[in-house]
Amino acid sequence: MSDANTSNTAGPNSSVGAQFGNMRDSTIYVVGPEDPPARDFEVGCRYLSDGVPVKAREHLERAYARGFDSSEIHFHRALAILSKRSYRDLTKEDRAVLGALSDRRGAAEHNEWWQGLNIVFALLSCVDGSGGDPVDTMVRLDALPAAQRDLILRHLGLVLTGSMKQGVWHRIQGDAELEQRAHERVDRAWVYFEPVPAKARARMPRPKSITLWDVFGGLLLSGGVLLPVMVMTKSALAQGSLLALISCLAMFVFGPAAAWHIALWDHKHRRRLAKEEEYGYRRSRARPPERGFADHVEHTFDHYFTRYAPEPENRDAWLSQTAGVRRALRDEVARVYRESGVRKGEVNWLIRFMVRDVRRRWTEGHPLEPDEIHAVGTAVKARSVVLCLLSAVATMTVLGIVLQEAPAATVGSLLLAGVTGRFAVPLWLRIHSEHRRHREETHEREEVLGAREAEYERWKGKLEALMPNETEMESWLNADKTLILNEALKHHRLVWPEVTTHAFLPTPDRPCKSASVQGGPWRHSKYEIRVFLVTNEGMREATAKLDFERARWHRSERDNYRFEALSSVQVQIKSARRYTLNITLTNGPTKSIPVSDTPVHEPEGEEPQTEASDINLDAAGFSHTLRILEGMAAEGKPWFERSTEPPAVFVSEQPETDASPAATASPAQDGTARPERSTRPFAGRVAPVP
Repeated sequence: MSDANTSNTAGPNSSVGAQFGNMRDSTIYVVGPEDPPARDFEVGCRYLSDGVPVKAREHLERAYARGFDSSEIHFHRALAILSKRSYRDLTKEDRAVLGALSDRRGAAEHNEWWQGLNIVFALLSCVDGSGGDPVDTMVRLDALPAAQRDLILRHLGLVLTGSMKQGVWHRIQGDAELEQRAHERVDRAWVYFEPVPAKARARMPRPKSITLWDVFGGLLLSGGVLLPVMVMTKSALAQGSLLALISCLAMFVFGPAAAWHIALWDHKHRRRLAKEEEYGYRRSRARPPERGFADHVEHTFDHYFTRYAPEPENRDAWLSQTAGVRRALRDEVARVYRESGVRKGEVNWLIRFMVRDVRRRWTEGHPLEPDEIHAVGTAVKARSVVLCLLSAVATMTVLGIVLQEAPAATVGSLLLAGVTGRFAVPLWLRIHSEHRRHREETHEREEVLGAREAEYERWKGKLEALMPNETEMESWLNADKTLILNEALKHHRLVWPEVTTHAFLPTPDRPCKSASVQGGPWRHSKYEIRVFLVTNEGMREATAKLDFERARWHRSERDNYRFEALSSVQVQIKSARRYTLNITLTNGPTKSIPVSDTPVHEPEGEEPQTEASDINLDAAGFSHTLRILEGMAAEGKPWFERSTEPPAVFVSEQPETDASPAATASPAQDGTARPERSTRPFAGRVAPVP
């Protein structure tokens, strides 16, 4: 698509300034104090769908505490606890909440959400070894409605292990292959990282450099010129000759016409000089400070002038011949938008539009250089010369007639007109040129601003039409991770029964573009995806470089090491937004992995809220990965062999008489009655799905 590919990859002899993250204002994760509990439930489901289970659980629990009670919320509460976590990651508190959810199920409320919740607990029972038939459970999972089944497969990806994972892996892999490029990803993913465009602006006309003293002085000086002329004209007409009458008429006709043409010539000359100054032909220009807004604008102009060259084979000639207009345009953008809170990248749409406009004018043969834009035509020059000659002849004829009658008065009048004209003519030429320049620049600004506003609306509408939502971004990333995982399994020739557990660690691959909606995780145009596969013999690690916008990836490195080879694991917190994972092997150097590097616009030293970093770590599934690595570094293989908690079964089958969750109730915070939440350990067996 035209001008859609805005990856800002510099072309030859050009570069693009540093990429910065941009955050868009959004209310999709916002819950107001007056909003009903259903709003908390909605935001919780959205957080869960968008890959932030901790925040999802926070909102879902708040909705439940405020009296929102349904089978759907309990299903999502269970998924929020288990999403991006393995069975080993569950704490006693998590298991207590799951136990309460298990106790609440009853035959009277069996629907598709309760069926899904039953399958969740059946899977957990198979995982913890407390009972349940994996084959039967997977058959029941496959029989679920698509909505509940897909959610379970997505969020229990780390819970399912061994033969259960193997049984559904082909389905998961097939879904990932379909989802990876679904919803026109290649044509839309780039839009997510586009900055919110700054509104269209245009340079204001330069104020008139005319004062009241200039006007007052011009009037006085003009009087000093016109008075002698009127006196001489009166004296010539007093003779009553036909020659005097014709000469006076010619002087008053050709004189003003010649003056108008001379003023136009002078105005064009002044505009040309000003344009040469604007193009930088008459001054030396220092480069702007590095990494500033003006520097970014300059680099972006250089990049797009290189990229949009009309004839790529003649790019050098194009860049050389448009150097002046390029300097003028980038100076305009830097001045118009500087000191206005506009961030780097928000004016890229305008720069592209300006460059395309220059290319159009170049292709159509419109003038670009100052001497072409403000050239004085041959016809104007010829008329000026002819009118000046005719006016001079008429004036000399009048002088000849007047000198015969009153030589002394005529000489005095000539001296007065000459002295005052010496100052009046340049002054009035400047005043005329300033008025004319201001009118022309005002008209030019109206045309330019109108074109830019139309382009702004077009570009903004295009972004809004193509913008992917958070759920699509998370689904695409999950598909990429699934296919990378599948490739790692094939490369190491592993099947799921051989994999004890696995983990992902997606990190930004700098330099890249980053973007986020308010309250959501940061997403990046390039990722480095690490996959950790734990088997009975040790760790298999594979790393892939992911180009998220183009849905392409390739393996960059792989590593294998036994349990005892992992010496230490350390999380280094450099600031409130920068976390680094240091992995040290006994036979190698320390490997530093930047886990969270939140791009912000605050000045250095002004830390953002830690909530943003927590959301990013949660979205990356960092706690699960860290737990595996720390367990290996601390205890090695015994850590995986021993049980982390006493045996527990996740479901108890309720008696038929106690089926209704409303059998026991406690007052909710809003005064309504709701079922009492049990915190006892899980016991019993999986409740069958009716």
